[in-house]
Amino acid sequence: MSPRSRCSERGVALVTAIFTITVLVGVSALYLSLSWDGRESERRAEAAVRARLGADEAIALAVAELKSGVDSGGDGLGTITFSGDDDRELSAAATALGGNLFRIHGEGVVPRARSAADVLAEVIPSDPLTATLRAAITAEGPVSTLGNISVDGRDWSANGTTLVGPGTFGISSRGAISNGGSSTVGGNGRPPARPAPIGANEPLATWRDLTDNDGDFTIDEEAFDGIDNDGDGRIDEDTNDYPDTPDIMFKLPNGTLKDIAIARGTYFSTQTAYESYRAANGGILPGGQIYFLDFSLWQPANLGADMNAPSSIVVHHNSTANALMKNVHGNFRGIILADFVQHINGDFFVAGGFMSFGDKSIGNAYGNGNAIVRFSSSALSGLPSSSATQSVRILSWQRAAME
Repeated sequence: MSPRSRCSERGVALVTAIFTITVLVGVSALYLSLSWDGRESERRAEAAVRARLGADEAIALAVAELKSGVDSGGDGLGTITFSGDDDRELSAAATALGGNLFRIHGEGVVPRARSAADVLAEVIPSDPLTATLRAAITAEGPVSTLGNISVDGRDWSANGTTLVGPGTFGISSRGAISNGGSSTVGGNGRPPARPAPIGANEPLATWRDLTDNDGDFTIDEEAFDGIDNDGDGRIDEDTNDYPDTPDIMFKLPNGTLKDIAIARGTYFSTQTAYESYRAANGGILPGGQIYFLDFSLWQPANLGADMNAPSSIVVHHNSTANALMKNVHGNFRGIILADFVQHINGDFFVAGGFMSFGDKSIGNAYGNGNAIVRFSSSALSGLPSSSATQSVRILSWQRAAME
């Protein structure tokens, strides 16, 4: 073979080798590029899923706050912010739309992806506690009114400003009732006056109604004690006596109201703790709560400068049932249940009702100023529930665009 032929073959081989190498490098680069793009697409797809799950989780946490009624972060009920160790940033905010409707906007942010969702939710409150009061002031022991206190058993609106019906007694007691000073009492359609109009007071009240309420052919066989005394599977359905404790008034086992308050952060074993709570809430008591004050002397008893809404329950009761609520101030909507009451001061206003459970030999002295106690069936019908949670119904759920 001639030198020229050998040179030509080597040239062809070199070109072929260079071409082959170029093709291999190109194919490798393309493979690497496709592999990188594929892996990056997988990462982005995985991140998108994590972001969507994060937005959904944030909404679920907001819903949990609405159910419990507990603002766990102290930043507003239904407001959530969360930073996880896995680089997740979650947030949600519930906006009240009126009534029981809320719009919840949730977001989830992770590296490579963000997602958001909007939910329309309806809060369905648990059934409220119910108590049937016989009067604006209902007492186990004798009651005396002093000063210029006005006790009105006529039925008023929930804020105590509009008269809506004849109502009930002004004062009902198993003992005697005396109206001293310049105090006035009204009820059963009669406006407060001095002396109290006939039918406005119910002294020496009996809790027997001489009626077979449960249809068992026995009359008034149940003690008002939270026990199924007649073994028919029902509790306190045909009572013959005054309720023993605040719990029994609601037909709850003893200790229930205390346990609820402990769970909700509204239980106070000292007046100092109670006053710190009230001060932290702007000097008022937030509405819709069950407050349990478990100490012997509450003096002065201040319920806040502004009336709470919705209605609340205040219980002043201790293990020996001799707690004294003295020199009562403020404004309140709902029901106050106390062992003993002494001196409702002139700047006090309540719409709902008062009830005391102390032994009848001790008595309750109500009033030493221009205080006003007005019965309100509306305020009593809007009491909080004994249930720790409410129901939340999701009406719509949709993904939202993120800027």
